[in-house]
Amino acid sequence: MFKRFISIGLISLLATIEPLPAAAQLTAVPINELTDSMRVQPKPALILISTSWCTYCRMQQVQLKKSSTVFQAAPSQIYFSELDAETKEDLMFNHKTYRFVPSGASTGSHELAFTLGNINNRLAFPTWVLVDSNFEIIFKFPGILKAAELAELLETVRDAAQKNLE
Repeated sequence: MFKRFISIGLISLLATIEPLPAAAQLTAVPINELTDSMRVQPKPALILISTSWCTYCRMQQVQLKKSSTVFQAAPSQIYFSELDAETKEDLMFNHKTYRFVPSGASTGSHELAFTLGNINNRLAFPTWVLVDSNFEIIFKFPGILKAAELAELLETVRDAAQKNLE
């Protein structure tokens, strides 16, 4: 009887426990809010540029969800944001407005995606871009980052942030 009472009590207790806080999960700052966030609390931002049709981008998204623990310690030192390279809405970044540029009847890309992610005047998907707190691009990588590579990049950013505080 005592074991049954403990089991019922445990089940009741587990039912009231909240899910992990958002800080422990991968949450992206919307790209149109990133400038304000960086002005209020300056720190670097890691931006993933992708498209909805890109198979590699979807693979990267799945991998990010599976390895969201990589970002658990990161929110205090870095912002994470995602940019759809084909969004048609105007976006403000570092006090400049960027627009969608059509290249055909129903195709085109966003100026901000090109400005941040182009390498040799080409834009590949996905592309990772790291900007410092002054909006200067300090790293670009076209392709999929594995969880270990992403963790290494974030650790480098954390180490640099610690050195700047000292």
